[in-house]
Amino acid sequence: MIEATIWTSAFLLSIIMGLRVNNQYDANDLTLCGKGNDDGFGFGALLLIVGLILFYNSLKNLKKKRLLEDIPTSKMRSVAMGLVELKGKITESDRLIKDPFDDKNCVYWNVIIEEYVKRGKSYRWVTRHKASNSVPFLFSDETGSVLIVPGKADTTNVKRDNQYESALLDRKPLPLNIRQYCDQHKVKYKGWFGGKKTIRCRTTYLEPSDKLYIMGNARPITEEEASYIDSATAAIDYTKDGHFLISDKSEKELINEHGGQSWLVPLGITLSALGLGMILNAIRYF
Repeated sequence: MIEATIWTSAFLLSIIMGLRVNNQYDANDLTLCGKGNDDGFGFGALLLIVGLILFYNSLKNLKKKRLLEDIPTSKMRSVAMGLVELKGKITESDRLIKDPFDDKNCVYWNVIIEEYVKRGKSYRWVTRHKASNSVPFLFSDETGSVLIVPGKADTTNVKRDNQYESALLDRKPLPLNIRQYCDQHKVKYKGWFGGKKTIRCRTTYLEPSDKLYIMGNARPITEEEASYIDSATAAIDYTKDGHFLISDKSEKELINEHGGQSWLVPLGITLSALGLGMILNAIRYF
């Protein structure tokens, strides 16, 4: 986890700072911004932390890339229990749900509403609201079907379907259904005296017949899922410490996204080494 990496970095820095104090250097000279008489300690600490986080994230992406490459694609009719990779399309569901922005019949939807606001001297998008919903569905290829239970799936690789924006100088308002959704969920899209805010509303959804790539844990159909027992050979869902990915991108696209920056691993190591060297030099370790 990123948090574990940051805490490890902080622990390492606390040890090094203790060494500096023990070597009779004034700890008040230390800064984390490179200012004052810190002999490069602050900048070194920054390089060390950035390098460790960069290394961790890049290594995690490479591991996922290798997983995508190494697991063979299973056929629905003969799917084995455990981690599997599947390619097919959504065929049916006991019930469909409505996407709140585009009113689409779907098995999964996600909406994000952001506001463009000033933070310090710059502007950035800030998330004001996000929500999602999903229902189990049958996923099929030419050999058969499995049941997908998408509740805890990683759906960050589902492509955006639509985006609506409202800017200060834009005369066109947000569509009525989106304004109603904002009112219902207490999301403010108007500024002072009824003026406009710069708002961006994005939606993604998965509909019947959509082609998907899915990686997840295959298990037997349970009694609660008995209505699917004649249609599905297994159910795919989330397991603790497992992988559960649903995407409408191709396997090749996913591999390229996770492995296209492999050079960041040695860069992270280099930055960490440089930062550690600067810190040790600052505490007169050498």
